[in-house]
Amino acid sequence: MTETVCYRHPDRPAGVRCQRCDRPICPSCMNSAAVGFQCPSCFNEGVKSVPQTRTSLGGVQRGNPQVVTIVLLALNVLVFIAVRTGSSRIVNDLVLVPALVDVEPWRLFTSAFTHLQIFHIFANLFMLYQVGPPLEQMLGRVRFIVLYLLSALGGSVAVWLLSAPLSATLGASGAVLGLVGALLVISRARGMDVTWILAYVAVTAVISFLIPNISWQGHLGGFVTGAAVAWLFLQDVKRRRNRRART
Repeated sequence: MTETVCYRHPDRPAGVRCQRCDRPICPSCMNSAAVGFQCPSCFNEGVKSVPQTRTSLGGVQRGNPQVVTIVLLALNVLVFIAVRTGSSRIVNDLVLVPALVDVEPWRLFTSAFTHLQIFHIFANLFMLYQVGPPLEQMLGRVRFIVLYLLSALGGSVAVWLLSAPLSATLGASGAVLGLVGALLVISRARGMDVTWILAYVAVTAVISFLIPNISWQGHLGGFVTGAAVAWLFLQDVKRRRNRRART
């Protein structure tokens, strides 16, 4: 009597056959399926064929809705520690100086992760922790990253174009206000209460224009960019729904 062996491991006996392809498989190759077991190849094909669950704003839904937010918080904290404990050259190489952007364009992004004062980083990261997870859950990880980085870039570009050439600007305020602007647009589109968002924007605007050494340019650029990106996401969701309705 000839013993059946696994088609992937000829040196191992196989007492089960794949429910899809009927090939013999050993215990190491058995993957639990809805009915019986499947070989690795058939199991992987089945996983790929399962449609991805989408968030309410078109992103891919993941298990943990705040992974990106936590990573962004950690990056800001790590840069803060490096700036506070390292040499002064570190912060000098990271901050946004409009006159240097043409030759050192990375400053448009690095400045958005750089802080010097504890209160400054606490205020920005506290707000990031408040608005980041709900937005990440609605948008999905990729769209949330795009929103955050474009908001940071929008704030930096506004500083680059509107600030004094030799001024130095730093902080995540532009990116965070971009998230606030996005949340405002999305909440309005869904008919949700936006009173607290408008109050936060109003207080931030007053502080930006009345207190010295606060970059209203970065705040305004980030807010407008975030709101615009959120509007584009909403238009994309509408387009997808209309296309599905016609099919």
